[in-house]
Amino acid sequence: MVDDSFNFGEISAHLDHLIDTDPDEALRQARALSLEGPNRLNKMQLRAATLVNAGVQCQQQDAIDDGLALYRELHSQYPTANTVFNLGTAIVSSIGYSPDGAEWLDHKEGTRHARSEARACFWSVAQDAEASASARTQSWTNLANQLADSQRWSECHDARLAAMALDRKNGVAAHAAARYLIYCYQMGLCSDLAILEAAAYAKVARENRDRIIEYAGLQAADGMLGFLNRFQEPPPRAPHSDPFISWVEKERLTLGPTVELVDSEISKLDWLRLPGILERENGKGTTPPPIFAMFNQMKGDFILARDLAWRSRDEAGWPTSGCFDDTLDYAVYGPATSALILAHRTAIDLLDKVAAAANHYFDLGLKPHEIFFGKIWRLRPNKEGEKLLTFKVESIVRAGVHALYGLVELADDYEARSGILRPLKDLRNAGTHRFVVLHDLGDITQCRQAAEVEHHDFDRFTARAMSALRVARSAIQMLALAVSEQEELLMKSKEGLIGTLEVFDHDWIRGRDDDFETDNFDGIDGVDQPHA
Repeated sequence: MVDDSFNFGEISAHLDHLIDTDPDEALRQARALSLEGPNRLNKMQLRAATLVNAGVQCQQQDAIDDGLALYRELHSQYPTANTVFNLGTAIVSSIGYSPDGAEWLDHKEGTRHARSEARACFWSVAQDAEASASARTQSWTNLANQLADSQRWSECHDARLAAMALDRKNGVAAHAAARYLIYCYQMGLCSDLAILEAAAYAKVARENRDRIIEYAGLQAADGMLGFLNRFQEPPPRAPHSDPFISWVEKERLTLGPTVELVDSEISKLDWLRLPGILERENGKGTTPPPIFAMFNQMKGDFILARDLAWRSRDEAGWPTSGCFDDTLDYAVYGPATSALILAHRTAIDLLDKVAAAANHYFDLGLKPHEIFFGKIWRLRPNKEGEKLLTFKVESIVRAGVHALYGLVELADDYEARSGILRPLKDLRNAGTHRFVVLHDLGDITQCRQAAEVEHHDFDRFTARAMSALRVARSAIQMLALAVSEQEELLMKSKEGLIGTLEVFDHDWIRGRDDDFETDNFDGIDGVDQPHA
């Protein structure tokens, strides 16, 4: 029985032990813990944590929900980073993960507001420089799990790598990253380098079992070891000789089918391509469908935006023809700075192009001038204020194109006022319609203000630009995956022979790639014409 004389450390350790060994008893003792007296907040934290964690172990929804209610009360009185993190964890525990099959979308839509709140909790702690490294790395890890459950695979991997950047011993994130890479490799989405990269993450996880127990519990640690022990010691990897390649790899900005290290054996960084497309228009199968032109242009825009961001790092590499007046506030002016701002804007503009390509390919029925990434997927609010999925989007996702829902959720995070990606949209609008001025020194709050000008710290804006590029990369990858899933469904529904038209490499057709061989592309990366 818990002694009400109250020693926080002792009682916490005692309840943690019971959660692992006798969760039913942990629940009983947590409910018996008095919340009266001067230590009320600490007692609430102990009860809430035990109700949630032991409730998950025992699969007792009422206990989890009671713990969540306590965390909401704590958050209203004491909104520290740890409380916000615990609130997000309790929300996730309360809603659970999505079931397989026909109920997947129903669960997603039924819990979308709660899941959005949880993502916002984890995101805010992960970005909080004043929060502890433990809270931040676990927030990134938990956010990654939420993104994975919605098919937002590349964003998920980004979050896990961010978690490991804060805590190199985060075996939970390392284990999940290794599993992700092996899954992608088995699906044919990665190069052979993914095996070595997964082995490196597995080594991190194996060597830090104690940290896994700290972050995820004893049972989770024991469950991970079977997978982790399959890997041999990874060989050392030589650094890239090209600083651009090193930067692209560090920032995770290759446009391949998924996120992985850069394989020096692959001649082109950005090798993501569309699958074979079943021709929809009879008699027009002599040239590739327009979706190929759209996809090529999106890739070109992304590569340009990335190059602008890279080249903006060197002011000497730009024209020096401009003469600028100093505004005496440590602002930075010139084409290099403008290139960085333009890189951010170009990356975010790609989201609308992703929406336009999806509208065309999936025949969503909108006119080109009506297409906005944040709004294309849902109807206008109903009487209850809910924005339901459009009938066409819902039917496509229910048919099995789950990657499309990843785009829907990304759009929700981008469009909603409280969405974790909303700052990227607001910053893009400021850069497009007003003025963004960057400062490398000083206090930007002391700058002379004008409604038309937004002032930003240079380093923070650079981080935002990298984030914008990764979001654009993820959206393009999800579109390609959604197209692949749709084409698989269409192929299964067709009968008889299907003719094919191969879509060749653009550089080879133009005579710019002498080393290109058509048999580099097994399985015909091209267009399937309609069957007779």
